[in-house]
Amino acid sequence: MGTFKVDLGINNGNGGATQWVQAQVDTGASYTALPSALLYGQVGIEPQQERMFTLANGSKQLFAIGEARFYVGDRQGTSPVVFGAEDTYLIGATTLQVLGLIADTTNHRLIPAPELTL
Repeated sequence: MGTFKVDLGINNGNGGATQWVQAQVDTGASYTALPSALLYGQVGIEPQQERMFTLANGSKQLFAIGEARFYVGDRQGTSPVVFGAEDTYLIGATTLQVLGLIADTTNHRLIPAPELTL
């Protein structure tokens, strides 16, 4: 699968300012993951729980998770966000599903999902 980046807006969903970043589309990741310093300090999101994740290299790691409001193009929605390492900017499958978007890896863009499954 080809990889690409998109502009991603994020805020705390409570009237806080929206921060914009470039994030890698990663449909193999369940959740969106962004740097902890961005989530805590700039956006004002607090962790709500911790969960164990299996990383791409097969190792397991415990991460904090919060809830964020995301913006991509004209789409917006609330989805879990993982408090990741300082160089982690990933949009995962759950956020894409919430926003009704799918990855067009040929043209390196996100497009509206033609339909959702139930």
